Amino acid sequence: MKKWIFVLLALLVLISGCLNSQASNAGTPPETGKLTLQGVTFYTDPSIALGAAKAQGKPVFVYARSESCGWCKKFEEETFTNESVIKTLNENFILVSIDVYKQNNESRNFRVRGTPTEIFLDSNGTEIKRIPGYTDTETFLNTINEIAT
Repeated sequence: MKKWIFVLLALLVLISGCLNSQASNAGTPPETGKLTLQGVTFYTDPSIALGAAKAQGKPVFVYARSESCGWCKKFEEETFTNESVIKTLNENFILVSIDVYKQNNESRNFRVRGTPTEIFLDSNGTEIKRIPGYTDTETFLNTINEIAT
């Protein structure tokens, strides 16, 4: 009998903790249409990003990735934590990230063949440059500085 009381009390504590956790998150819904990778926040809808680019006269950086891509994770951990990269991207580009498995149409439209793929577009949506595969931080920084000027 004492075991059952203990089990019942333990379940009650667990359930109340779960309910409390749900209640505390209820007032702060996640921001839709955005994705933050390390220190960089991206749109997840290319049409919104292209509209913002046209309005602001900025080029677009399209980052095609997947959750299961090891090279994507390496690129994100190294590059999207670099202060110079973060500053240059945030000040000079409209950023959009697409998940190649979750956004099949977008992947097809951008002709993504593998991940990671970095695509640069002008403010009208015309491709400027494409980098298929992993690139190191220094090379990436040189590329974005070149496009930003």
